[in-house]
Amino acid sequence: MIKILSCIKEKDNWIIEVESHNLYIDGKGGQIGDQGYIGDTKFLTVIDDKKIIVENEIAPGIYTYTVDTNRIFDIGVQHTAQHLFSAIAYNDYGLNTVGFRMTETYTTVDLDSKDLDENFVDELERKINSAIGEGRAILEKIVTRDEANSIDIFRKKISDKVTGDVRIITIDNMDTSACAGYHVSDISEIRVFKIISFEKIKGNYTRFYFLSGERAIEDFVKKNKTIKELDRIFSCRDNEIISMVEKFNNEKKEVESRFKELNLKYCNFLSRDLLSSAIEKDDRKYIVYKDDKDTITNLNKIIPGDYIFIGIWEDAGVISSKAIDCGELLKEFSKVLNIKGGGKGERANFKGEVSVAEITNIL
Repeated sequence: MIKILSCIKEKDNWIIEVESHNLYIDGKGGQIGDQGYIGDTKFLTVIDDKKIIVENEIAPGIYTYTVDTNRIFDIGVQHTAQHLFSAIAYNDYGLNTVGFRMTETYTTVDLDSKDLDENFVDELERKINSAIGEGRAILEKIVTRDEANSIDIFRKKISDKVTGDVRIITIDNMDTSACAGYHVSDISEIRVFKIISFEKIKGNYTRFYFLSGERAIEDFVKKNKTIKELDRIFSCRDNEIISMVEKFNNEKKEVESRFKELNLKYCNFLSRDLLSSAIEKDDRKYIVYKDDKDTITNLNKIIPGDYIFIGIWEDAGVISSKAIDCGELLKEFSKVLNIKGGGKGERANFKGEVSVAEITNIL
């Protein structure tokens, strides 16, 4: 049972305050927290010992609650995979885990080295999956802090902030760590482990992003479907996709280069018509034209500086001229048009949809 003392709305969230609870707090020890139902209302985030985010308003009172056990198992898979990852990194390579964070979609582990590469990743991943295939029991034990202090095989020193009894999680004959999070009973339950990416962080560390269990399987299925769709698009086999993409990119670059050449020639011809039909007012000549961004960019290079060129594309544009302060002209336009931007001197840029007719009418 859980006793709700109050329910208030903060921004877009309904937050309840409870007398007490035994739910796992979100973010505690890097792990995501419990979800489930309090009565008929779904709870989404366990903020701390007293506050919980719920889906809808719920009246104060005493309620029964349930926790999503499928979610707990998934969290246990990811968390145990992290312990296994960290254990092999430490035992086989002398690398320490300096960071861990679990999200709803992936988990990260930070190792204290900046010199790790693809070969290391492949080797580490193979070792982890090999260990999963062999299986090892996960052992749990509660000891006093004094007893914990006497244990000399911890992979990582227990924080001084930890007081009272300590929960010890051991991967049989492989790893011993203090941990309050969820775990499976045997590493074989992880099923499969996949590092999806890695990056250098904070100068001296490497961050790994991984999936395990059902998350890894779902990722494999999704990516396999993507590969099959690429096979269809390029009319090729799996092992030909990379070469087909490279061929496509090379052809694309050639087409883009040719397009730029043709567009520049087109703009040279177009500029003649625009110059001959410029709007004259107060001894100044204005050209207002709307087209795609590439064309406007080229025209901006070609139109002489003694003209005032106002080029527009989709939801943005440019004002350029050597004859006026373009930023000041933009300020005048902004007073009557729904555009925003800035600039000064010979150029000003703006965002917002506007038509040639609207600007022409103002001029």
